[in-house]
Amino acid sequence: MRFVKIAIRTVVTAIALLATVITPEAQIKGTVRDEAGPVVGATISTYDGSQGTVSDTEGRFSLTYKGRFPVSLKFRCLGYEERTIKVLAEHDVLQIMLIRSEVESKGVDVVGKRRDENFESIDASIIANVGSVESIIKSQMGVSSNSELSSQYRVRGGNFDENIVYVNGIEIYRPFLIRAGEQEGLSFVNPDMVSSLNFSAGGFDASYGDKMSSVLDVTYKRPTDFHAGGKISLLGAQAFAEGSTANGGMTHITGLRYKTNQYLFGSLDTKGDYSPSFFDVQTYWTFRLPKRTSLGMLAYYASNRYDFKPSDRETTFGTISDAKKLKIYFEGKERDQYQTCVSAISLDHTTDNGIKIGASASLFRTSEQENYDILGEYWLQQAAATQSAASVDQSANIGVGGYMEHARNDLFGSVYSASANAQWTLGINNTKLEVRATREHYHDYTDEWEYTDSAGYVSSPSIDGIHLKSAQKADNSLWQTKIEAYLLNKTMRMQVGKGWLNLTSGLRIAHQNTNKATIYSPRIALNFALRQWRFRLATGRYCQLPSLREMKREDASLNKDVGPQKSWQLIGGADLFFGSQERPFKLTAEAYYKWMHDLNPYSIDNVRIRYEARNCASGYAAGIDLKLNGELVNGVESWATLSIMQTKEDIDNDGHGSIPRPSDQRIQFSMLLQDYMPSNKSFGATLSTFFGSGLPFGPAGSPRWKQTSRMTGYKRVDLGISKDFAMNDDGTPKAKRLKSAVLGIDVFNLFDFANTISHFWVSDNANHMYGVPNYLTSRRVNVSFAIKF
Repeated sequence: MRFVKIAIRTVVTAIALLATVITPEAQIKGTVRDEAGPVVGATISTYDGSQGTVSDTEGRFSLTYKGRFPVSLKFRCLGYEERTIKVLAEHDVLQIMLIRSEVESKGVDVVGKRRDENFESIDASIIANVGSVESIIKSQMGVSSNSELSSQYRVRGGNFDENIVYVNGIEIYRPFLIRAGEQEGLSFVNPDMVSSLNFSAGGFDASYGDKMSSVLDVTYKRPTDFHAGGKISLLGAQAFAEGSTANGGMTHITGLRYKTNQYLFGSLDTKGDYSPSFFDVQTYWTFRLPKRTSLGMLAYYASNRYDFKPSDRETTFGTISDAKKLKIYFEGKERDQYQTCVSAISLDHTTDNGIKIGASASLFRTSEQENYDILGEYWLQQAAATQSAASVDQSANIGVGGYMEHARNDLFGSVYSASANAQWTLGINNTKLEVRATREHYHDYTDEWEYTDSAGYVSSPSIDGIHLKSAQKADNSLWQTKIEAYLLNKTMRMQVGKGWLNLTSGLRIAHQNTNKATIYSPRIALNFALRQWRFRLATGRYCQLPSLREMKREDASLNKDVGPQKSWQLIGGADLFFGSQERPFKLTAEAYYKWMHDLNPYSIDNVRIRYEARNCASGYAAGIDLKLNGELVNGVESWATLSIMQTKEDIDNDGHGSIPRPSDQRIQFSMLLQDYMPSNKSFGATLSTFFGSGLPFGPAGSPRWKQTSRMTGYKRVDLGISKDFAMNDDGTPKAKRLKSAVLGIDVFNLFDFANTISHFWVSDNANHMYGVPNYLTSRRVNVSFAIKF
């Protein structure tokens, strides 16, 4: 019997070896392209995934196939729809065309253009799983945020004001008076209307404006068919409709959104009657005119209201050995209102000889009111050595005090902008020239003060004999004009050895009349592609002309002579495209250094930035960013990023040398994982993870060199689970017209981390100050239902 088993094994082994020897070996060759050119880093694999290769910088591939024909091959690349074809014979030379994943059949009309390699192209379809455009941006390389209630983010040592956002080429502004993320409401970008997202954390070319940190370039859809949909949840509702005429001569898309964070605010430390109401509507229309001319129109209106009547607050803070508790009882209320509107029109024409010319005009208006009178009386208690913080009682009082905050702030602003541009191609050079004029007007009335009486201690300044902790009163009017121009040249695809080189160079010039400042910003970027590698090097000057907020002193008066902040930046990076287990992946690494001068020092409280309104500091930011993204499961993209950074500044003549900037978040990690059930693709899940080390902070109103203590790190994990009732188990649609019907459950702050956004400062009986943490939201569950036709 044993002999029989050995004989069978021997025969089976021999047959397997013989099959290996006689298995035919063939070369399958071809190229992979999209609507704009070759696709690098596409994975080509047999259907079972046992054999595969990756396309090179020319989109070419060669697969050594061991097996018999015909054979099915899968073609996949990040940002593209998967494609499967059947190869009949070895001599077939394949020409494969991939379609970008955000382009749906009879859905979005996409202009075929190659993206700048210094931008990260983000699949717009991911927004539905994450919730907002800004949530995706916060998980990109070099980006950090420590507030889920705010859409604002910091990039590579910059602050919120150093980021620029474009929607269809129109610069987007945000309200000026917002102090806290709770008041912020909706961001401008409507996820239902987005066609494409491109984001750069540095190294962007001269066509993008005068900001020092980042660019978010958003393009809205041009539909070719009718679609509509809506979503309702515990946090609000939204709806959209889009369509086109039969010949595509006219397209439109309109979206409405309503948001209320009242449910989330119920988890904050300060209890009371929250009544937030955030609403916006926007629409985008395009018209195809005769003689290769097109017209686009964008309109937007938003009304954000925030009413709040606090009742009490109880917070435990400190350490186990030095635990304290703060109790505050409130009277008064807060009422804020922010109304903004945007209208824009653009005209584009292509001449008979291929020159593209265009013109645009836009108007932004904002009307903002901030009104509050809040009276608080507090008790500060100390735990005995044998007590826990939760058991502190009245006998351990170490401080009793009160304060009153008052504000009657009003701001009206308008920004008018007009531009003209021309673009032409000569050989391998594509050149663009644009001139833009912007006129800004702001009327800013500030009447804000805070009175503190803490166990007999009061603080200056004094107004009419009353000693106040802080006071700002001013009536400002600002008119300013900015003229900008840039010349940009892109030299495409010069062959160098076995690779391909792209060169982008440009010069940006801007002049502002208030401070009579003229800035020059030369910028250059090199991109080199070699097999599965792409290398880039970018350097240039990035300057930031001051806005109203940067001109506003601590006492609310304006320094109209404050000049632009300036920096020289150097960014180097590389991408490696590779395949693993028949799925595409990309590993990215970037290092950067920013040398900055004529800085305008600032401090941050929640999302409110207060500048010193003078160019009196120099500094730097340096770091390295890493990102791995790919398809951990077939057809669904995930990624993880790690950023290590340091930024410091040296304020002139303060005697304290270099100190951390308020944005000095040394370590930032983020991860977005998307998955679905293998046996039932209608069930999906998304896991978002964020960690950021502590930011610098210090007593309110103190000199910058005192604001170098560290907050606790920001930690957050969100989990989303969804079921699409319009999808079969295998992922195919159940009905022709019903695109999706998704029931979702989101768990925010899954592990219930207590994250700090700012500090409330109180004094004890000895006039020692304590920074009491203001915590963000705790764990919450949201239920939503979304449907699209």
